[in-house]
Amino acid sequence: MKQRYAKLDEHGRVQFGVFESDEDALNAGFLPYEETEKPSTPEGEIPHNYTRTYEEQSGKIVLVWKAYPNYEAIAELKKLLASTDYKVIKCQEISLIGGEMPYDVEALHAERQEIRNEINRLEACE
Repeated sequence: MKQRYAKLDEHGRVQFGVFESDEDALNAGFLPYEETEKPSTPEGEIPHNYTRTYEEQSGKIVLVWKAYPNYEAIAELKKLLASTDYKVIKCQEISLIGGEMPYDVEALHAERQEIRNEINRLEACE
C-alpha cells in the first residue's frame, strides 16, 4: 500500500494526494498523512460527539479527534427535542384523518427548530 499524503490549505482544510515517492510529495507541498483512532466513551458516561481536525505534527498531517466542548449541553438538547417527538407524531396521525390538531403546529415547529438551531450552533463549536 502506498503512503498517503496530505496538506492543509490556508483555511485548515485538508487535501489528500498519492505520490510515487516522498520527494514528489514534498515537492508538491504534501506531507505524510497519519490517522489517530477515534476515542471511545466508557460505558455509563454521556458519549462525546467528536469532530475531525487535521494538524501538522512532527512533519506529518495528522487526523485528530476533538470532543465538542459543549457535549453535555448538546446531549441535553437532543433529549429535550426527543421529548417532543410524540407531539409531532400525534399531529401527523390526526392530519392523516383530517382531524383538528391537538397542538399549535406552528408554535411546536418553532420551538423544535430553536432547539435544533442551538444544537447546530454548539456542534459547530461556536
